[in-house]
Formats: sequence, structure tokens, C-alpha cells
Amino acid sequence: MKRSLVAFRPSHPSVLAALVITLVVTGSGCSTPGATERFYALSDGSSTSATTGTTPSTVATSNPGSVPFAGIVISAVTVPELVDRPQIVTRDNGNRVNVAEQQLWAEPVKNGIARVLAVRLEKALAAAGRPARVAAYPQASIASPELRITIDVQRFDAVPGGDAVIDVLWSVRRTSDNSVSTGRTVAARPVSTLAYDDVVRAWSQALEVLNKDIAAVVAKIDLPAPASR
Repeated sequence: MKRSLVAFRPSHPSVLAALVITLVVTGSGCSTPGATERFYALSDGSSTSATTGTTPSTVATSNPGSVPFAGIVISAVTVPELVDRPQIVTRDNGNRVNVAEQQLWAEPVKNGIARVLAVRLEKALAAAGRPARVAAYPQASIASPELRITIDVQRFDAVPGGDAVIDVLWSVRRTSDNSVSTGRTVAARPVSTLAYDDVVRAWSQALEVLNKDIAAVVAKIDLPAPASR
């Protein structure tokens, strides 16, 4: 909405008051009436939808009666400041950044990434015969984990109708001796349409690539089985 302002000096206070009221009323008309906010969450694989806002259920291991071999905590996730906001941020094919005021995350992006990786990693380790309990900060419920994982997201970009891309530096630290394994995962998944549902779904699929890379390293780490947990 373009506004043309003409400078003048009101001759009476009542004229100034009327002008202020007029500007307030006119400005309020610039908002979009009836706009609907939509909320999205990254998919942890517990459902087919990438936009579910439900809390994931506890993951069952391949042998429910066994004792998990380790406690693992995703202790920190950092994301670029550009995307660390309630609105979903996408790009066009150039340098333009689009901040969707009505398309919102149901949780902070870094919390969503931690949640997704915790659920997916626990599933992957169970499938590999290395059952573990995996928790994510800030809701970590494991007091003395054997492993701590940190996630440093360098890129979290998406072009509707193009690709969703993640670029992540990660590390896995064994707390018993502070030995560290590090890696980098770059993954891109196509965004089939211009819809935000598909954008979030593509990001979720890219995070599964990250999960597989981390799970492959964790599964090879030699950790003693605890007597009880």
C-alpha cells in the first residue's frame, strides 16, 4: 500500500487530533482481514504427515525386554539466525528471502530438529541391534548419558518448487573419555509444489539423511552395556 505524505502545519490543535485519528483508521485498513495462520512441524517418521503437531509416542526397541545399551542426549542444536524465528523462511531462485507471516512453526526450528533426530536415531539404532534411549535438549531425561551429540546447522534453505537443502556439522562425544567423532551432512530433497506442506516435508526427508549418517557412526562406538537403567 503506497502512502503520499504532504507536509503542512496545522493551524489549530483540533486539526492535528483529527489528522492523527484519520491516519490510525486508514493504517488499520492495511491488515489482511480473515487471514488464517497455519502451523507446521517437522516429521519424525511417526506419521505420514510432515505437518502434524502431535507429540510423538515413545519409541519401542526391537527387543522390548532388553536394557538399552546406552543413554544418548542431543545436547545442542544451533541454526542460522535467519531461520531462527516463528515464521517459515524460504528463498526464491535469486537472493530474495521470503518470510511467511501466516505460515508458522509449531515449535522453534532447533527444537524441532532435535526432536526429529532423537526419535529417528532411537529407531535406527534399534533396527541395527543397538537399542538405546535417546533424548533431546531441553527435555533430556537422561542424567548421565554415554554419548552427547551436537548439531550445528549451517544451511536450512528451501525454494518452493525447487529443493530443500540442509548443511549440518555434527559431533558425537563419548563422555567416558571425551573422544569425539565428527561429520558433515549435506542433503537436498525436491519440493514438488509451491505448498508449504511440501516444503516442510522435503526438509523432514533431508533430516533423515542426517540421521542415517549419525546413526552409522553411533552404531560403531564401543560402549559397555549398563547393568541397569
